[in-house]
Amino acid sequence: MTELGIITKTVLAATAPFDLECSLRAIAGFQPCIRDVGLGEGTVSRAFTHPTDPSSAVVTQITERDDGEPGVALTVFSAAPLTGPELDAVGARVTAWLGLDDDRAGFLRVAESDEHVRPLLAVAAGLHQVRFSSLAEGVVYFTLVQNSAQWHASLRKRRLTVHLGTTVSAAGADYTAFPDFSLLTRLSPAHLLPHVGAAFKAARLAEVIGGVAALDEELLHTGPYDEARAALLSVRGIGSYTAHALLLRVLGRPDAVPLEMEQFVNTTTAVYGDAPPSPAELRERYGPWIGWWAYTCRTALTWLEQEKKAREKAGRSRGPAARRPRTPTGGNRPWAAGRGRQPALWSPSDPGRVAEGAILAADGAAPGPVGEG
Repeated sequence: MTELGIITKTVLAATAPFDLECSLRAIAGFQPCIRDVGLGEGTVSRAFTHPTDPSSAVVTQITERDDGEPGVALTVFSAAPLTGPELDAVGARVTAWLGLDDDRAGFLRVAESDEHVRPLLAVAAGLHQVRFSSLAEGVVYFTLVQNSAQWHASLRKRRLTVHLGTTVSAAGADYTAFPDFSLLTRLSPAHLLPHVGAAFKAARLAEVIGGVAALDEELLHTGPYDEARAALLSVRGIGSYTAHALLLRVLGRPDAVPLEMEQFVNTTTAVYGDAPPSPAELRERYGPWIGWWAYTCRTALTWLEQEKKAREKAGRSRGPAARRPRTPTGGNRPWAAGRGRQPALWSPSDPGRVAEGAILAADGAAPGPVGEG
């Protein structure tokens, strides 16, 4: 394994308002990628493929700037000194990953005038959207999650990362960079099969990877939204949901959201109550920033629920100790022998052997319709 001993430091600007603590909190809750990063107090690290050598990698470490300007301080670990353009390319990858360039001013103006959304800004005004590290990574995850559970797709993506990506060591820790299209497009379904576990998934993944890699990535990032969406939908294996997900969660384009989906219907009800605005009314109100509305509301609601549970737990811990009910055998254990809590199928920090067994079972499931994201 390569030890990266060359250290380069720089700073990256962010569009105000920006709060790195919001980014770190969002990363900690971003299950598809949590095992790919190293989180510490006020810092996060992750590997990226080297900008001019896809067979090698660099490690980036992000902390607060010390000059009070919006943005982050960036430390890059590499095997050899980086040229100016290479450092700029790494900075651009970090900027895209953390959404530093997101201009949320228009969204925030509308949100401040929305009495139901305004309270959420108390915890999320400085939140920029955390994304996948690359289009390749997002394509792999959102293809794997089709007709599958999120934990299952996350674990499969992690396995593919570890086996196909480049692993390096920096500052006493190991990191693996997700492989880019230059490697992934050379893999046949047979090559992908050991990593994704089922022949139909391997065939679909190879087809989607090849299809998206052949598109104009600049069009996807900056071209007219409808043209970018149409380009993605032209790829066999990508349906409406996957196209929307790639545009918002990977490419950072907030223009549209499938608000009719259950997850967004539930978000709308949680924000506005029993008589929420319709999807059409929300789209009219938030216009080209409807994606920021969806991301900010869902994230802030999750954080507020976590804070509520933490307060309740703290309140219970300060109260009088409750006696456990005695079991019929006279013991003080609430679980009968052989019927204790079973381990969770998966946790983002340790999938464990139980998850591996679940994967084998899940991979026997019948495939869903190709082309539906």
